[in-house]
Amino acid sequence: MRITTKGQLTIPLAIRRKHGLLGECAVEFIDHADGVLVVRADRIRPGKRALATLMRGRKIKVRTGDWLRLTRGDE
Repeated sequence: MRITTKGQLTIPLAIRRKHGLLGECAVEFIDHADGVLVVRADRIRPGKRALATLMRGRKIKVRTGDWLRLTRGDE
């Protein structure tokens, strides 16, 4: 698979179907040291989004309840 000069790539249909990445689905890209994770935007909890931002070294604003749920591992 190759990325175009515009930064586009095609996710294989079987993978899109398996993970519900069809139609006008919104996704988020989470940057990790060993690659990039593509996640449906509606599946990311606020606490996980905050943690991903912190891991990139950026400042964030998080509600206390969200932070406590994340650090305690509450679902």
